[in-house]
Amino acid sequence: MLKNKTKFIVLVLVFLLVISTFSFATDTATPTSEVPGDNARTEGEVPDENTNPDSPQYPEEDIYNGDLYLFDNDITMDKLVDGNVFLFGKNIKVTGQVNGCLFAIGDNVTFEESSYIIQSIYVMANELTLNGSANDLYASASKINASHSCFIIRDMRVIANTFNFSGCVGRDAFVGANNFYFDQTVDKSALIYGNLTYYSANELSLGPDFVQGDINYHKENDNSVASIIIEKVISLCNSILYVLVVFLLCLWLAPKFLSQVTSYMTVGNCAKAFGIGILTIFGGIAIGFVLLFTVVGIPVGIATIGLTILLSSIATAITSISITYKLKEKFKYSKNYMTYLTLACIVIVIWALKLIPYVGTAISFVVTSIGVGIVAHYIITKNHTKNENKTETVKE
Repeated sequence: MLKNKTKFIVLVLVFLLVISTFSFATDTATPTSEVPGDNARTEGEVPDENTNPDSPQYPEEDIYNGDLYLFDNDITMDKLVDGNVFLFGKNIKVTGQVNGCLFAIGDNVTFEESSYIIQSIYVMANELTLNGSANDLYASASKINASHSCFIIRDMRVIANTFNFSGCVGRDAFVGANNFYFDQTVDKSALIYGNLTYYSANELSLGPDFVQGDINYHKENDNSVASIIIEKVISLCNSILYVLVVFLLCLWLAPKFLSQVTSYMTVGNCAKAFGIGILTIFGGIAIGFVLLFTVVGIPVGIATIGLTILLSSIATAITSISITYKLKEKFKYSKNYMTYLTLACIVIVIWALKLIPYVGTAISFVVTSIGVGIVAHYIITKNHTKNENKTETVKE
């Protein structure tokens, strides 16, 4: 069975990362013990803006008091923030310092060497690169790279498919990774001052020069609980990231469409969208295959099938966005971060419902059909409105 602390990783990443809006009061104590050997690291290596003369000095306009929320395709967090930071985007880079916790959901998330998070980091990403320092780390990603300059002052809890670790942990480390690489290079080896508990396909050969405390290894196979949890968490991360990308594209390319999606979130219009979606999916595939058997219609058939598949692939995102905008309209909140947090919560709920045996398949079909129907109905009504306007113009 998976340890309680490893289960805690999933709870933190799925719930706290998305819905937490408060700061955790913690003491930023630094490790005082040293690992034997020439490669030992001391507390002097921990960046501290108050004691380290080399710490960057921030001009007044780059100091932010309060919680900071950034949502965009490309984000660079280069400020000194006296509060918590919430980052939601595709490419995220952190170069500044945070006096609270940092929460990030993105495709590529990078913490530069100058970054320093006084409390905890919570990250969900496709690829995570760690070069800076933080008090605690909770991370889930397909790939995590922790360089030699990465220093987690207290505990580290990560779940990944591939984890390349060359950094330092002041207390305990809990790792679940299919591929776990622990750097043992001379002068640049990874170090853990406390205990190491890890789940991986292969056991590592580590001595006291690399892990000062106890080493607890649990072999992971394809059917293990840890492997299943890692797979599900990565799947959830991918779902959130995919919906985020679709949402950002809609904001950029189709803002008028987003302004109308709430009209579909009534019982009658949902049923209509569901019916249109079914006709669009099965009709598009049927017409496409029929055209494939004609010489002239082959390109059109391929395009029709491809378009149907594309609509189906973004359908869940469209449905999630529509529900989000309906909730935004009902509760009348205007803050951008609330829109993103609501969207993330909706994606998590739909993703979880799809995991229910038998019922999940039906839910997935309904959500997909509604999403396709919303897009199809919008395109049809938009073209119909244009034709009516042209007709009225000609009559005048």
